[in-house]
Amino acid sequence: MIRLRTACVAGLLACALAAPQPAAALDLEGALREVAAANPTLEARREMVVAAEHRVARAGAWQSPMLELGVVDVPTTGSFDTDPMTMKTIGITQRLPLFGANGLARRSAREAAAAEGAASEMSRFEMYGAALQAYADAYFSGELVRLADSHRGAVDRLVESARARYQSANGRLEDVLTAEAERARTRVDLAAFGAEETEARALLATLRGADPGGAADSLAAPPLAEVSASPDPWLAAVAASHPRLRELEAQVGRYRDEASAARRRTWPDLELRGSYGWRETLPGGIPQEDLFSATVGFTVPVFAAQRERSEGAEMDALARAGESERRAAELELRRQVVGAHAAAAAAGRAVHLLADTVVVTERGAVEAAWSAYRTGATDLWRVFEATHSVYGEEVALVRARRDLARAEGRLLSLTGRGDLLGVALPVVKEGGR
Repeated sequence: MIRLRTACVAGLLACALAAPQPAAALDLEGALREVAAANPTLEARREMVVAAEHRVARAGAWQSPMLELGVVDVPTTGSFDTDPMTMKTIGITQRLPLFGANGLARRSAREAAAAEGAASEMSRFEMYGAALQAYADAYFSGELVRLADSHRGAVDRLVESARARYQSANGRLEDVLTAEAERARTRVDLAAFGAEETEARALLATLRGADPGGAADSLAAPPLAEVSASPDPWLAAVAASHPRLRELEAQVGRYRDEASAARRRTWPDLELRGSYGWRETLPGGIPQEDLFSATVGFTVPVFAAQRERSEGAEMDALARAGESERRAAELELRRQVVGAHAAAAAAGRAVHLLADTVVVTERGAVEAAWSAYRTGATDLWRVFEATHSVYGEEVALVRARRDLARAEGRLLSLTGRGDLLGVALPVVKEGGR
């Protein structure tokens, strides 16, 4: 008997383990962690930062020395002990940049790497904001699907009541047809809301680096933060430390360093050359001393005006253009932050008004209409109107919450201030490593 019970328990456990398990639940912060770890665009940006960092050493490196091996004044017979000037030689040549052009080139490459790192950080902000928006779209589209399905149940009840009264000669055909039309419109809403949810889930999966056609995760409700009355906390993020502004500032520094490096290359560089020659003993046992040569040369920048100076002037113009772009970018960022904050504030007010007043009142109106209908104090048309109205306001409430989340996602993509939304953003090490 004990063995039989043990076998039964084991069989039940095996069945439970073999049964299909529901998809894992996902919350917003978990989705953002997946975006940081697996988004292919962010991965590409990290590798671009690594590539830019490796260009720094190359930009400041000296030219490689030239090693020469050869022979000098060899007779056509190939003999090395006939002519006293015949030698086997080895030589080396090295150019020395004395005036700092290489150091400026290295500093320019560092600025380029800094710009790439700032651009990578800005891409993270944008991906986090896009993920928040896609997550909210997917969640609230699902809420709309559930709301439409619930409304369909209420409409079915209206259809049954209208038919019953019409068949008993106490109702009107108009009520039956109106209720049927409402049920059809609800089915249209179900299809549209379902398509919106599918599209949003596919986008969210893509941002997470997952298969858009994979299993759908259950989503927790996204946090909707109270937006401050003033945009100042958000505007404070648009400062010199903002990644977009740091990127443009680093580009300006890069252009300035390249301009200075071009001008330094108009100065002569030093070139050192040395060689050593071995001579054989002449016939008759006459020994010969080995010979060496050493020279110092300077480059003569004859064509500097057509090349290096022109390049320096070009880089100066690009630096001035970069300064203007930075000012324009700062103004544009501030404009977008103000606009996104206004949209979030408006959506937040709409959520409060709809949730606290409109929807509550409309639901009370539905209950009152049904009570009056049961007592014969009103007709079914009033019930239908109240039911349709509360459904519309509930849809408006869900959409207002989605609009609020979208506006907050836009603020996140512009500033990266997840703390103002109560969202902990993933910690990414410098250089993505």
